[in-house]
Amino acid sequence: MRPPLLLGAALLIAMAAAARPAAAQPNPGWIRVAIARNDPQVTLQILGRYTLFALHTGHAIHQAPRLLSVPVRGVPQGLALGEQIVPFLGVRIEPARDAAINVNGRRLRGTIEIVRQKDMTLLVVNHIALEDYLRGVLSKEAPDYWPEEALNAIAIAARTYAVYQRFSKEAKDYDVTADVMSQDYGGKTAEKVATSRAVKATTDWIVMYRGALFPTFYHSTCGGVTENGRVMGSSYALPPLVGGIVCRLCTSSPFYSWQRRLTRADVAWALRKSRHGSIGTVRSMEVTRRTAAGRAQTVTIRGALRTLALSGYDVRALFGFERIRSPLFTVVDAGDAFVIDGHGWGHGVGLCQWGAAELARRGFSAREILSYYYPGTELVNVQALSQQPIVLLGGS
Repeated sequence: MRPPLLLGAALLIAMAAAARPAAAQPNPGWIRVAIARNDPQVTLQILGRYTLFALHTGHAIHQAPRLLSVPVRGVPQGLALGEQIVPFLGVRIEPARDAAINVNGRRLRGTIEIVRQKDMTLLVVNHIALEDYLRGVLSKEAPDYWPEEALNAIAIAARTYAVYQRFSKEAKDYDVTADVMSQDYGGKTAEKVATSRAVKATTDWIVMYRGALFPTFYHSTCGGVTENGRVMGSSYALPPLVGGIVCRLCTSSPFYSWQRRLTRADVAWALRKSRHGSIGTVRSMEVTRRTAAGRAQTVTIRGALRTLALSGYDVRALFGFERIRSPLFTVVDAGDAFVIDGHGWGHGVGLCQWGAAELARRGFSAREILSYYYPGTELVNVQALSQQPIVLLGGS
């Protein structure tokens, strides 16, 4: 195990500056998940009895035994459910106990709200019990055949991340998105026995640092060393996310090493189609600055028209997060192309999932795995949060 983290005065001062009280004290037992954002249309189906409420008044406006699959879209009058016009900008749909809601083919627990936005696109938010949400997350975030203690550790990390977002996003329209920008969420459709068992086994348990909530970032494969949380934003340079943890535990991951070949034409075309714009004929591409953990912090691309400096994240976004799996890479000039030699998958901050699986195989408990990747933390029951003022670390 890694030795305890020794905090210097500068780090303690930074932590104190980053700490802030939660803006409100929401119920940590529930979470709001954005299923669709800025979508021109979604497909809705309700298998069983349901009630439709006007969002702005809370009054019931319609009840029915079921709803066949219909497209939902924004219209000037409000919302169109198939051919039926609902003269409201937002509705809440509550299914009966034995009914189920499907949005774009994804079966969901809980209730949903559909809101027409100013540009006629839709925001669809799933209001769901936290533990039910986690069942739809863990099955997407970790293989169900992994060791029990690894799944338990990841379940606790996922729960903590969700609770942190719940407390920090109370003034927003939703707490998390349903994709990898928050946590991948598949709804009831994605639930599996082993991952649901891990959620149940760890019910209500989260990790905290000195009584404060922090975002428990995690990723697939660190590729050898974890990253400092500051890469997620300067306010996330926190003691439990300090990074620099040498992790040779994820070498069995299929994503530990990878390679991609980008022709100069590929790079020029991607830039031209992006917000960065054309730089002309691409002359060179190199990593000109790295983080302390070795990940690409600045990638400089020189063209005939101008030189462009991108972050490692920008490079991944430019060519695709599945294509450039991690900012832990080198660039080799290969004549008409650049060869990207990389390690790991994800940002590298916090818990390495493949590393957690290996620690579990070696006999480490979920508590020990979490302590390894989030130094100085302790397990806390989430129900205790309703009995005390909540302090958040990181964010703004």
